[in-house]
Amino acid sequence: MKELHDGRMSPSKSPYPVLVVDSYARGISIGRIDPQGPGLDLQIEGEKSGSMPLRSRYVMRSGEPLADLERHLSRLSERGELRRATVIFGVTTDPFHPFDEKFATSMKFLELFERFQPGRLVIQTRSPLVVIGLPMLKKTRETTCVTVGIETPLEQIHRRYTPELPTVDERWKTVRALRRFGVRTGIQVSPILPYGDWRGSAKAFASELLDNADYVSIQSIVQANGPGRLNSPMARKLAQDRQFFWLRHDSHLPLVEAVQGMAEGRLVHPAALAPADPQMQLFGTN
Repeated sequence: MKELHDGRMSPSKSPYPVLVVDSYARGISIGRIDPQGPGLDLQIEGEKSGSMPLRSRYVMRSGEPLADLERHLSRLSERGELRRATVIFGVTTDPFHPFDEKFATSMKFLELFERFQPGRLVIQTRSPLVVIGLPMLKKTRETTCVTVGIETPLEQIHRRYTPELPTVDERWKTVRALRRFGVRTGIQVSPILPYGDWRGSAKAFASELLDNADYVSIQSIVQANGPGRLNSPMARKLAQDRQFFWLRHDSHLPLVEAVQGMAEGRLVHPAALAPADPQMQLFGTN
């Protein structure tokens, strides 16, 4: 799959189906990527986004979401579609967010994904609680990847713009723990936030990303939130702080160029990871 010039990957070019699953306190939603839509990135709570157009989407019956999902996965498996599909778990909601009822539901969903394994399962999260799923993740590590969102390496920037999220240090530790147990793990820098000097500090951040992740994806706030959506709380704070460069559509390019210069093949959007079919060549390892 060809990389775009700005470091994104286009799932619309994918030769295999890409499904998305999100968990809620009383059920789940499941759907397919719109062929004309952009990449799928885990959204920050409270931020508006235009990155979730689906050709079809429905919410499972709240009374028995697990039974509904099991029947759905069973049908896909019987038709041979599941083995060829990439499933993105966690797009509009973080499946391991600790402050509501959906965490327990997400853990039960992972048990079903262990029984009905897709060609590729990509779990997107910012929560260190994902390590609780390590027993299952280790069993399915040939087909499972975890993508952790880290928008900046600087704790002071995190405290200013995303104080509701786990600390940067906690998320770095999560990435290292997952990889230590053999789980393929990536980092999603989306939306990118200030990391120091926009060009002078790019190589240091890129080096830290590549030292800790198997793959990296990077997006500006415009890409992550959609064009014309610069009225979000985060964007308003950046403007208030006169951090205008980070509101540009190309603010991610210095970091993209730094990563490309060090390891171009590891700049991959999670939705573009090929299914781990025995007949297919897996994407490169470290």
